[in-house]
Amino acid sequence: MRSIVAISLLLMLVMTVDIKGQSRVAMVDPVFSMSYDPTKVHFELAPPSLEERCPAARRGEKYWLYAYWKDGDTEFFLISSPASQLTGGAAVIRDGQCTLGNPDWVLTGNPEYHYGEKINGQIHFSEATLKGLASDLLRRYATAFGGKKNLLAEIHKQGIPPDDHLPQLKKAFDEFAANP
Repeated sequence: MRSIVAISLLLMLVMTVDIKGQSRVAMVDPVFSMSYDPTKVHFELAPPSLEERCPAARRGEKYWLYAYWKDGDTEFFLISSPASQLTGGAAVIRDGQCTLGNPDWVLTGNPEYHYGEKINGQIHFSEATLKGLASDLLRRYATAFGGKKNLLAEIHKQGIPPDDHLPQLKKAFDEFAANP
């Protein structure tokens, strides 16, 4: 459900006009469904190796990295692009193969949230991976929004905190929010 809301919001990619009359695009993040100005909120860029190993990624496109985790020979990415028509995506690289899906797939490990080719359990999401992704995501968001306090204020103002369909992220977020 959250991904449907986020996708809908991003498909509308709100064009805003600032005081000087210059237009800018407000992005919508793939996890909390928050609108943000990418000229003020800065996520780290995904490594260029992502494009090299994921043929479906657009050549030369830059991707923001919302979360990353490596478990053995498997790498998990939660990404978005300013040119994307979707609010974000997930990439999992294992044995040199790149599998794409939506953010909820990587944050839950539930194949119900995967799109595209059938994965048949080929990609394993351990509890440590899900916990690591949740922790890394919160760290990256806090950095991008200028600190934990700013992030929590923005989520409270306009976001949708994680719910029970993202149990590991909800648990990490509750702990994160309880200790400002």
